[in-house]
Amino acid sequence: MVIVTDIISKVKKKGKIIIKKGFYMDGYLAENLYEVPAFLSKDFDLVGIISGRGKVRTGKSTIASQVGAYCAWLIAGGKMNLERNEEGKFILESKIKVTKSPNKPLNFSLKNYAFAPNDLMRLGRTLPKNSVIIYDEGRTGLDAKTTMTSLNRLLEDFFQECGQYNHVILIVLPDFFKLHADYAVCRSYFLIDVFLDQNFNRGFFNFFNEIQKDRLYNFGKKRVGIFSKYTAASPSFNGRFSSWIPFDKEKYANLKKLALKEKEIGQVRTKMKEQRDALMYLYKKETNCSLKELSEKLSVALKKVVGPDTFKHGIEDYKTYLEKKAEYDGLIKDLQKY
Repeated sequence: MVIVTDIISKVKKKGKIIIKKGFYMDGYLAENLYEVPAFLSKDFDLVGIISGRGKVRTGKSTIASQVGAYCAWLIAGGKMNLERNEEGKFILESKIKVTKSPNKPLNFSLKNYAFAPNDLMRLGRTLPKNSVIIYDEGRTGLDAKTTMTSLNRLLEDFFQECGQYNHVILIVLPDFFKLHADYAVCRSYFLIDVFLDQNFNRGFFNFFNEIQKDRLYNFGKKRVGIFSKYTAASPSFNGRFSSWIPFDKEKYANLKKLALKEKEIGQVRTKMKEQRDALMYLYKKETNCSLKELSEKLSVALKKVVGPDTFKHGIEDYKTYLEKKAEYDGLIKDLQKY
């Protein structure tokens, strides 16, 4: 582990907050990402994948934020001296020496995050050229086949429309093998495979470069079992990462919750059903009729039998919607405080 960048970071140590310049990153990871600005300058975009062997809460989002901050710092003009000794190991005593601070604004904050497909397209169009975008699907149910189909279609649309802007796009998702080969193999340049150790501790990863990632995907696809899949090819190197993230953790957590609430609302409701259930709720409240009386009136209007359960379920669904909407609005208010 070596210190990268001159970004001001806060670290909690023995109950005290210590403010310092830079943050810890695996030296080989820092070295592999160092040429990102030169790569983008050749009119390419750079896609990296960060996955967690089908699990949640393994630290995928944490290392994604560190990689994003580091790349953004380099793109802004920051430079370092990555020193090695004769054996090829990094000289930890001198840590990392910043030889040049960024000469452009550091364009990286929570505004560079997308938690929903529409957000990814919006950021691709509106952020300045050579921006870092993190698309975090780590906790939104990517195991569903229909959801993965939607993600693959989204990526196709995104790269067709936004590839010209030469962004760095980091895709965070539970399982690398659920991606279509077009993006898992052809479109992306590296994979960071995040995992827990035998004692369920976080902070471990394997790095696969473009060649090793290709081997992993093609050999792993043929295997059964998560562990077997992710050991189908040797990583380029492995390493550790810290728990530091470059944002306010509470605000970041609220943004992820907000994305989940938006998805819940979208799944539970359609516009027409929302209006229908709301009318049922208001009609019951205004008329004070029983469910049986309401169903009889609706049966006459529709000229077919409608049971009392129709009103009962519609009213209950609308009450559930109001509760979720209240939670959603509460999160919005909390985010506006920052």
